[in-house]
Amino acid sequence: PPATPSLTVATVAFAGQSAELSDAAKADLNRVAKNLSGVRQIEVRAYASGSDPAETRKIALARALVVRSYLIDQNVKTRIEISGASGGGERVDIMTSGN
Repeated sequence: PPATPSLTVATVAFAGQSAELSDAAKADLNRVAKNLSGVRQIEVRAYASGSDPAETRKIALARALVVRSYLIDQNVKTRIEISGASGGGERVDIMTSGN
């Protein structure tokens, strides 16, 4: 069967040049964690903006890791893939697929 397209289930905003979770971000992640039962895999896709591509990629990956760690701390057992990219804003998208 054809692959089901990815669905963004949450977008977590970050302050510029920061990988620290705000209280609002934690609330969003708590909601996401409660709704992941039955989902086999999610992707945490992180973005960061800035003038130095190496630095923005480092920040994006730090954001992905902090979101992943927070979800694991919330007892999420789903497989979590992470990726980071420069550009695209100051956010992390949490995505699921139907597979």
